Amino acid sequence: MNRSVLTEVLHSTTLHVAPGSLTVATSWRHPSRGLVDCPAHRLLTAHARQSGLTADPRSLPNEDLRDGLTTAPTTVFTVSYERPEGGHRGLALATHSDDTTAVSFARRQIESWRAVLRTRRVLYVTAPDDVAPSPASASVPAQTLRDPGSRWRICGCPVSVRCPSVENAERELHRFLERGDDVVVVGTPAAGSGAWAGRLVHGNPRTVSTPQQAEALAVTDPDRLAFVVAPGAVVSEVADILNVLRRRHQHLRGQHPHEWCYTMDDLHTTVGAALAQSDRLLVVGRDTTPVTRAAITQVTRIPLPVRAVTTLDLLRPDDIDAATITVLDATPDGRDLRELSQVLDGLGPTSHVRRQSRSSKETPQPAFRPLPSG
Repeated sequence: MNRSVLTEVLHSTTLHVAPGSLTVATSWRHPSRGLVDCPAHRLLTAHARQSGLTADPRSLPNEDLRDGLTTAPTTVFTVSYERPEGGHRGLALATHSDDTTAVSFARRQIESWRAVLRTRRVLYVTAPDDVAPSPASASVPAQTLRDPGSRWRICGCPVSVRCPSVENAERELHRFLERGDDVVVVGTPAAGSGAWAGRLVHGNPRTVSTPQQAEALAVTDPDRLAFVVAPGAVVSEVADILNVLRRRHQHLRGQHPHEWCYTMDDLHTTVGAALAQSDRLLVVGRDTTPVTRAAITQVTRIPLPVRAVTTLDLLRPDDIDAATITVLDATPDGRDLRELSQVLDGLGPTSHVRRQSRSSKETPQPAFRPLPSG
């Protein structure tokens, strides 16, 4: 791609731009390359407006843009490149030729984004909104333990999915307590707190969130120790904790693994795989989602530059100067994520890849089926 990049200053006598404003091309016609598409135009518009300039995004398919017209009233700063599949993409900012502030801004913008034009891979990790719902015939009561107005259940599943993990944990917690067991809650809940258990019983049961805590756990009667898994705990971490508890307390009782929720474990796996391959991490939006929770626990272990992109004017060239970028969705509706994807698509040939991991619970089929009678 780099060999095809052209950075040019063109001029126009037919395009008119008022002082104090910019025209941001959504597409434009190059003198020799023809039509140039500009998917990243929203990025330039956001930066221009944040700088106090009036930005007018529009298509310029019929404007006469040429070089050498140094006395023309309009100066257009451009960069363009060839697409592997054919055609051209790029950026273009038009200013009044005598507006030194706008001219300086446009020149800097084109030069800075031109420096990071490259082929790149973008790995998307999004919250599990599209997890397949349970069959209509499944008798699964709706969970009620979730934050009012939240799109997410305590376990990390979207509210649109019928997940019984909280009810399972609640039922087993009561059952063990009624038997007189010493109950511990294993794992870190998706919401980051064991408070859900405290709302169900008098006082908070003890929590064991790490293998080290399991090693140090003091138990009065080892024969009465029981556990429930915190809804939304990362199952791989739960398994490590239980390995320690089972080694130390051979009569340990606990919740059946078929009742655990694997949503956060799947997200943990997906985020970890994406971050391990990435040079940058962009978090789009402001919401606290299961995806961002999964990332927070891992990104501190990896020396990876992180940028929160709540609006496009916060995106800087250094944020995308990388061969592989992971993008996490923390938006309520995905619109800002789609806008960022479009911007990246206009800053070099981009491979967009959605990473996901999904566990499903299976019911074993009988090895032999009885022959029909008769």
